[in-house]
Amino acid sequence: MSIHKFLAIITAVVLLILAGVVWFFPPNDDFRMENPFWNGTRETFTYPFSPLKSLADLPQGQGQGAVLVLIPYVDFTAGDLEAIKSFVTRGGTLVLADDYGYGNQVLGYLGLNARFFATPLLDPLINYKNQWVPSIFHLESSPLTNGIESLVFNHPTALMNVEPAATLARSSAFSFIDLNNDELKEDNEPFGPFPVISQHNLELGQIILIADPSLFINSMEEMPGNNNLVRNIATLSATQLFVDQSHLPQSSLQQTKNLMANVRGYLTTPLGTLGLTALALSLTLMPFWRERR
Repeated sequence: MSIHKFLAIITAVVLLILAGVVWFFPPNDDFRMENPFWNGTRETFTYPFSPLKSLADLPQGQGQGAVLVLIPYVDFTAGDLEAIKSFVTRGGTLVLADDYGYGNQVLGYLGLNARFFATPLLDPLINYKNQWVPSIFHLESSPLTNGIESLVFNHPTALMNVEPAATLARSSAFSFIDLNNDELKEDNEPFGPFPVISQHNLELGQIILIADPSLFINSMEEMPGNNNLVRNIATLSATQLFVDQSHLPQSSLQQTKNLMANVRGYLTTPLGTLGLTALALSLTLMPFWRERR
């Protein structure tokens, strides 16, 4: 066996091993439902929550009672925004959880006055371990807060332009918006209490705003009240529960896995299977062709 042939075989084996490692290693992207690590949501969004790969797949039937959990860290297209609006106005419930993402883009398109501050909410006194992890004790009675005495947020923001009647949860009076990110309360920085969860009606549907998507990650699931909040979201649906995965950032690992999944999907088509068979036959017969030459 020539050195070139030996190196080719070694290279092929290494590539196959690497492909297998990439394929079977769990995703580690923030908020991904397949991610079992601290920053994923596999332990939180269990059955009956279903991942949604595209907002175009949302059900559009009037009064269907479905729920969509949306964590917006990728810009929205006009088609995405129209799909969300159609889903809500026809009777769906949108749970929009954001801190520093594209939540305000959605709210502007839906015509709501409410907005996410998109800067950190800190609470130096009423917190779990430090001011970046505020505890929320001011909860209004509603199906969403049923059975919850408190919540623990993680690097949240707050909501603005929310009417008191629409507010379901508020931060403490010691909280403040850290506009300049210096972790200190300045005289020009707004201080609490601030709405952090609110509920708004839009035609036949409703929109629930949560100023911290980190409530849903695996490492926050066991915090006081957080698991009950997910349970209550599940009870809002009479039909289906969706968690959008199409507006989350993708790491290189996730992009590679998606590429491999697309290739695998192509190879299962008749044309792909035919091409793979032709390639296998060519590789098998190549030694015989060389001998004849």
